Amino acid sequence: MHDAFVSGGALARALPDFEPRREQAALAAAVARALATGEHLVAEAGTGTGKSLAYLIPALESGSRVVVATATKALQEQLLAYEVPAAARALGRDVRVEVLRGRQNYVCRKQLQGFGPMLLREARDEAAYESMLPWLAATTTGDRAELTLEPSDALWSELAVGADRCAGSRCPFVTSCFAEAARDRAGEADLVIANHALYFADLAAGGGVLPEHDAVVFDEAHRLEESAASWLGGRISRAALGRLSLDVERACREASRPAPGRELDRVERAGELLLRAVAPPAGRKRLREPPADELVLLQDALAALADALHGKGEELDLLSRRVLGLAAQAEACVAPDELGRVVWAEPDAVVWAPVDVSEELRERLWDNGPTAVLVSATLTTGQDASFVRRRLGLSHAREVVVGSPYDFREQALLYLPRTMPDPRSETYTERAADETAALLSLSEGRALVLTSSYRALDVLRSRIQGRVPYEVLVQGDAPRERLLERFRAEVDSVLLATATFWQGVDVPGESLSLLVIDKLPFSAPGDPLHEARCEAVEEEGGDWFRDFALPTAMLQLRQGFGRLIRSHADRGVVAILDPRLRTRAYGRAFLAALPHCPLAEDRAAVAAFFGVAATA
Repeated sequence: MHDAFVSGGALARALPDFEPRREQAALAAAVARALATGEHLVAEAGTGTGKSLAYLIPALESGSRVVVATATKALQEQLLAYEVPAAARALGRDVRVEVLRGRQNYVCRKQLQGFGPMLLREARDEAAYESMLPWLAATTTGDRAELTLEPSDALWSELAVGADRCAGSRCPFVTSCFAEAARDRAGEADLVIANHALYFADLAAGGGVLPEHDAVVFDEAHRLEESAASWLGGRISRAALGRLSLDVERACREASRPAPGRELDRVERAGELLLRAVAPPAGRKRLREPPADELVLLQDALAALADALHGKGEELDLLSRRVLGLAAQAEACVAPDELGRVVWAEPDAVVWAPVDVSEELRERLWDNGPTAVLVSATLTTGQDASFVRRRLGLSHAREVVVGSPYDFREQALLYLPRTMPDPRSETYTERAADETAALLSLSEGRALVLTSSYRALDVLRSRIQGRVPYEVLVQGDAPRERLLERFRAEVDSVLLATATFWQGVDVPGESLSLLVIDKLPFSAPGDPLHEARCEAVEEEGGDWFRDFALPTAMLQLRQGFGRLIRSHADRGVVAILDPRLRTRAYGRAFLAALPHCPLAEDRAAVAAFFGVAATA
């Protein structure tokens, strides 16, 4: 590993702009040791380390079958287009790599049989389907990622394989199935790239989704707990019940059998009754005492539908098992506290998730699974990764922490304004918008503004648009990647965002010279899963704030901070407007966790950093 990463080494010969980084070499050595010994590894690698190559080179040299699981599609595409080819050149050999996606990402040949626009309810979906016909006729992979247009969820659900409707080996189209072909190719690959969701789908299914492998690298590992909770939980939604009804009617029609109309109507009525009883118009509402009567009513209706389908042929038997799976989801929502689950309602859905994933991950993955390497820029909240390891149940693992090669003392300034009011005050968001507008005049746009809520996003939009002479891009106005493309291309533009933009945004260069964070990213009060986790910490004798809420927010803030400096040439200002960094004792913990760089409390220091005149 040392020879690959030194000046004049294999990577230097493969990459003309390669710069030796001792942090990258140290990470590669730790990964190589983990793969050789079979010992799990938790590795934090600061921004700019070059972590992808640091695990790809030892993974490909190990002789082991390795799966790389990422949290985002963007990182998958980066690995496939840039990192794996660079590793192959450095190793001097061809590397066979396959990206494997969940079945719902592939067109289903069986679904296409007898499908036509007349089955679609929206005119726009009919037009989209017509425009997809040349691709459907020509594609050799059936992979949704090939499409240049983005079909609606309703249209794609009619065309896709879908885990809940796949007949597997019993399907008459199994020999030409796009999803099966992708899995077969993955089985022959040197390296398989998947995502967290697919990996946990494989875990939940007891295997068979991914090919057999000796090791797994979880990149973007700070998101593992959320991925695990999602895939080890479940949901009952109006959309799922609607798809079920359509699939039953279609299967009965193809089998020349009458559809069980009475049973289907009963399921529809029971589902509507449940959702009308609990689903909020927006957001999430925790169900501490889920509506047992409505859930039992839905279970009974689903059981009756399953009985009506059972024994009527292979296709209808498959649907019967699918119906029983939905009934099991309804049963899982009853008495959640006794089973360590939290249940909540969303618009058009009831959802449940395990409060604590650590025990299940320990038993099903860490103790009996492949060698695991967890890599991220943010896994520690202090000196070590004990918080993340405890949340994931990963007690036996080596840790390595390598810093960033960037010089934050020279490249960055942290601005903490002195005059901001308490974040709980009614005027705070308006004041934050005014402060942001003043900062934008100093940075001449070129800014990413991260908000803590959609309400704050709306306020900032209304108070900034038309007030600054720069293009203001807002999350939700276009798909995420389209917004980021415009943000990179239009150098003086401003991007206002929340939620997912705190992570995975990579905009090196002048386009991102100012990063504004409106509040410390504590989870929203009343978020069901966060609330249940805090309660669980208290029940175990811990302190919900110190032991869970604070470290969770610290990791999120570190992720947000990491959006600014993405190369050695980058310079910029991080403005955190929340005064609690200075007024609360825990503010010191937040500051200690951030990269060390000069602090300023006066806007004049920001002006001096950008080389412009200060504003009032």
